[in-house]
Amino acid sequence: MSGTGQKILVIINPNAGRFGATEISAKLCGELRQAGAVVREVFTTGRGDAREIAFTKAPSYGVVVACGGDGTLSEVISGLMRLRFPPDVGFLPIGSTCDIARTFKLPSDPRKAAQGILTGIPFPVDIGRVHGNLPRIRQDLPEGVAPDSPDQLPDYFSYVTSYGAFTETSYATRRHLKKALGHFAYVLTGLHSVGSIRPYDTTVLLDGTDYSGSYIFGGVLNSFSVGGLVKLDDVVFNDGLFEVLLVKPPRNAGQTAKLISHLLQRKTSDAIIRQRASDIIFRFKEPVPFTVDGEYGGSRTDWQIHNIKQAIRLRLQSPPGTRA
Repeated sequence: MSGTGQKILVIINPNAGRFGATEISAKLCGELRQAGAVVREVFTTGRGDAREIAFTKAPSYGVVVACGGDGTLSEVISGLMRLRFPPDVGFLPIGSTCDIARTFKLPSDPRKAAQGILTGIPFPVDIGRVHGNLPRIRQDLPEGVAPDSPDQLPDYFSYVTSYGAFTETSYATRRHLKKALGHFAYVLTGLHSVGSIRPYDTTVLLDGTDYSGSYIFGGVLNSFSVGGLVKLDDVVFNDGLFEVLLVKPPRNAGQTAKLISHLLQRKTSDAIIRQRASDIIFRFKEPVPFTVDGEYGGSRTDWQIHNIKQAIRLRLQSPPGTRA
């Protein structure tokens, strides 16, 4: 593989994954340099760093690589979305549950990742913008989950924004559990939250069509899976449309188990609505928290999501196919 002439910015979250990203990212950068690329490494030190680094430094590079979990990649993409001409994006997945890596079959091996970054095709993907009325920040979450001010909340997503059942699992799972147990930590937290599942009376507009009702889960997705808990088939990543999933409340405990089973097995039912849309509005009577690419996105009564078609190009070894 040849990287001669390629200028690559590598943004590293040293705290990602069970064992950190420093060693594995050093191997990636070594492979890139050995292939002839000009590489600059920048480490993040806290929330929002990856976004700011991408925004301020990326214009000088042809490729920006995120080393970390889905949250690191999401921050990098959020920074790039503020540029008129964002460079291509590479990703070395290191986090506990990397849905983007699973969807696009991105390797965690540094040599294979380097090959994809240097010689892969630039595959365009849709990005979502999240906005609405002024968000509130919850004070009852584990330390480090919520930012200090609303302007630090994420406003773009690469694969999911959602509310309701299990959405707190990704950001409410304590960091020490993620490092010790990996993906199983999310499963434990998700199971613990089953008893607190509640329906929300929601005004829902999908490209102007009214789907309002009572739902225990509402999600806007551009991925084959979310946290390993919600799985979808036949997703098109660059058609200007998101997958919208709405789940009606169960009538009893037995139906709750069946609904969860259907979501895990990618099945549909009368209680699960799936539509495609580019402009989505959720309105609530009280502020409701959303997750944005696995991170806490704040709490609002009015959530608006807009699809920005083919906004970012991911370096991939091959285009994604339909999941079997």
